[in-house]
Amino acid sequence: MQNQLVCSGCRTILLYPSGATNVCCAICNMVTAVPPSGMEMAQLVCGGCRTLLMHSRGAASVRCSCCHTVNLVPAPNHVAHVNCGNCHTMLMFPAGAPSVRCAICHYITRTNVGTSVYNL
Repeated sequence: MQNQLVCSGCRTILLYPSGATNVCCAICNMVTAVPPSGMEMAQLVCGGCRTLLMHSRGAASVRCSCCHTVNLVPAPNHVAHVNCGNCHTMLMFPAGAPSVRCAICHYITRTNVGTSVYNL
C-alpha cells in the first residue's frame, strides 16, 4: 500500500510505501520526514506565493518552504468557502467577511449572497 505527502522542497506530491520514515524526492533530492501514523494532516494555501501547504492539524502557524512566509492557521470553525464569481476557484476566507478577492483573477465576490461585485 502506498501513501502520499508533499515534498518539503519543491512541493511535488510524493508516493511512499507504508512504514517508511522519510522520502527522498527524485526531482529536488530533498528528504521529507513522513508524519507519524495517526497524525491528522490539513492543508492551507500560502498567503505569499499561493503554494499548497500541508501541516499537522492543530498547528498554530506554518512557514512556507518556498517563500518563507509564516501563515497563521485559522481556527476550523472560523473559516468559510465560496466559489469565485469569475473563475469559479474555491476561495477560503474568514467567516463573516462581506467579500473576498480571488488571488488568481482578482475578482471580488460577495460572501453573504454569493454574487460577484467587481474586478480590480
